Amino acid sequence: MKDQSRNGPSIHGQEERRAVDLLIFDLDCTLADTKLDIALATNYALRALGLPQLPPQTIYGYIGNGVEKILERALPSAHQHLRDEALRLFSEHYGQHLLDHTRLYPKVRETLEHFRTKKMAVATNKTLRFSLQTLEGLQIRHYFQLVLGGDSTDHLKPNPEPLQRILQALQVTPHRAAMVGDSVSDVLAGKRAGTLTCALTYGLGKREDLLASGPDYLADDFGALVHFFE
Repeated sequence: MKDQSRNGPSIHGQEERRAVDLLIFDLDCTLADTKLDIALATNYALRALGLPQLPPQTIYGYIGNGVEKILERALPSAHQHLRDEALRLFSEHYGQHLLDHTRLYPKVRETLEHFRTKKMAVATNKTLRFSLQTLEGLQIRHYFQLVLGGDSTDHLKPNPEPLQRILQALQVTPHRAAMVGDSVSDVLAGKRAGTLTCALTYGLGKREDLLASGPDYLADDFGALVHFFE
């Protein structure tokens, strides 16, 4: 893997640009920094249930496998029976506050604009309605031909089903597509679907774990995508 960290953002990957017809993106902590609003909604649910709130940093570690998993991990073991009510409370708060602190990461808008002639899609484990609200609120929904949320398919990433659905719907062969995300689940989903994979280190995934998962590319900066794909 090459490393250009002395000349700007750290870039690891194959030497040449790869031609692709489709870019598939994760949402949370890939396109946008959503984690604080998720943590605040989680603590709202805990507080409403009369349970101890958690430090945001703790909740950040629960993000990535869907809201049900976040709440399962956040609830004390003796209160797991409250998961349905916690989900209702989380959704009540998050639906009204999901853009309070959420912002696009640097170079996301410019990079999406650079690839505007490509097919682009979002495959996220986030609930579809919240995903669409987030993309629309950040004014980037129009870049994506298809958005699949965690409730759009039977299986979540790292299962390849969401990516396979996108490939089929947009009529792109796997080797002409790339999955871009901040987690090992994103890399594994891409590998299992047969796409190229790009891991981004600024999100929730640990750099060493991302490297160990064997992505085709790894970068510290969203803008590095223009060096990887054409």
